Amino acid sequence: MPLSLVDLRPNRRLLDHEFEGYKLNLQSLPHYCFDLVSPADKLYPNEVQYSFVHAKLFALHNHLVLDFWDHQYNYYYIDNRQQVCNITFDNINNTFQSAVVYDIPAHVERKSGHFNICLTFPSHSLAVVSDGTGYIHIIKTGPRNRPASDKQSWETWYSNLVLGEGRYFTIVDSRAQENDNVEMLHCLLQSVEQSENHFDSVLTWVTFENDGDTWRQSTTRQVRGKGIIHYAALETSCTALYVASDNLFKFTADSEKDIVENKAEPKTIIYTWLQTSDDITITLKLQSNFDKKLLFVNVTPLLVKISYAGKVFVDGKFSHSVDSELTTWNIQDNGQVDILITKSESRMWNELLEGGDKNGEQILDASLVEEVHKRLAHLCSETEVAADQNVPGLNTQELEECDAASEEDTVLVRMDITNHQTTHRIPLSVHQYLFNIKLETHEVPALALRHDVDACIWQPYAQLINSETWPVKHQGTLMAFGYVQSSKQNRKFVTCSPSFSYSVVCEATRHIFIYKSTSNQDCQLRKRTEGVMKNIKVGQQHVVNIDKYGEVLGIHATNDYLFILTETKFVVIGI
Repeated sequence: MPLSLVDLRPNRRLLDHEFEGYKLNLQSLPHYCFDLVSPADKLYPNEVQYSFVHAKLFALHNHLVLDFWDHQYNYYYIDNRQQVCNITFDNINNTFQSAVVYDIPAHVERKSGHFNICLTFPSHSLAVVSDGTGYIHIIKTGPRNRPASDKQSWETWYSNLVLGEGRYFTIVDSRAQENDNVEMLHCLLQSVEQSENHFDSVLTWVTFENDGDTWRQSTTRQVRGKGIIHYAALETSCTALYVASDNLFKFTADSEKDIVENKAEPKTIIYTWLQTSDDITITLKLQSNFDKKLLFVNVTPLLVKISYAGKVFVDGKFSHSVDSELTTWNIQDNGQVDILITKSESRMWNELLEGGDKNGEQILDASLVEEVHKRLAHLCSETEVAADQNVPGLNTQELEECDAASEEDTVLVRMDITNHQTTHRIPLSVHQYLFNIKLETHEVPALALRHDVDACIWQPYAQLINSETWPVKHQGTLMAFGYVQSSKQNRKFVTCSPSFSYSVVCEATRHIFIYKSTSNQDCQLRKRTEGVMKNIKVGQQHVVNIDKYGEVLGIHATNDYLFILTETKFVVIGI
């Protein structure tokens, strides 16, 4: 199946171009604080865990866990005694209840280098705990929709060392599934392994089965790549994996099915093409003593043919229609020809020609076009070209410092487990990844991506049955948040409410910035050119000082409250 390119096109109805920004509101927000019975567990990397991948895994670990299967304010954290503690907030009386619901088996002395303990809820009656030293515990919780003091202790159903001795991991996602009356549990684990002179991020998909009496580990799949993983999740149908990263990831192991490397037929590339949502640029290289009169360019709304002196470079049917009357081309002194073609509709194309073309290659970065055609020069001239040399560094476009996105080449992909291939690809180079948020219990987390100055929330859904479509829906917009968050250099956690009524930037120890996008109709500005007062749409910014509570270890936003976990405090802020 050919790789499909998914174009993220925001819903215009969810954008508001009249929104002007945020105005500081000095009114204090109500606080409710609860002293933890025992401090929250927290560890740091050791001397061999020095990579940025390790730093991100440890520093940005969210120690506050919400039970999405329960509609109450039931939160969980792991204390320094390796116990799962439950805290229930009563929003009517503004009171708290706390209880220990689970004691993690075989207390291993915690030390630097162990990963942080993880807790997830794959169903309404199951929990999964990783102890940070390589063990997974599958737990029967029973009903959890009751206050902390009324809960029964959880029961361990399965414990095992999953990846081997000394291989630590965190749980990224978990999902329960029933298949032919067999209960299945899928867990997505993230670990870090050193490979030569760099560190690889490894995603291991482990499947457990329950035959009615006992649980057993049935299959293990592994995906590996370099660098940071910004987002990873199991598709709801458990047939694919979603990964957002700056680097290429691929399947390296599957205990159920052999991984077959697809040996692509060698291609002779004689032209490249670069696209934006509005136009396409086809680039080719003529021989050194070229004659302009021998270049033939014929573009119709559906067909294209480009040739020179009888040699055909491009010939076929466009995958989508174009506005042929706007076609232009330019021939440079070195023989490089750039042909600009305007699309009829503003959208990204999966391929230039219908059915593909082995003679052409898509270039994603315009600055690489010249370098590629230097390498291809020997195909179009009699001059021999020396072997490939290292590509020089590329100058980035000058931007304001707060606008500079670190995820220049971030791509979100869908990786199918049946054929171990990447089926869909969403380039995020112009949509800076910000954070993810759980909107629906049964669905994967949604992604918050920067769109101009705003932040759009995108919800991926499972690939449609009997179709190649991967639906990713624009669910909401955080007004001007893409811009305001970029200036907060000390941010640790970033999130928003499920209703998108407010967004949050949380520092580690000093401040929490809360942006409420509800417009203030009382705000007016004077228009300089006309000298009249004009109502404008602005939101409210609240700044909360958290110095007295200590370092923030976890955060979660609901529509009415912001919940904060520090090492010794559980804080509720009314919004």
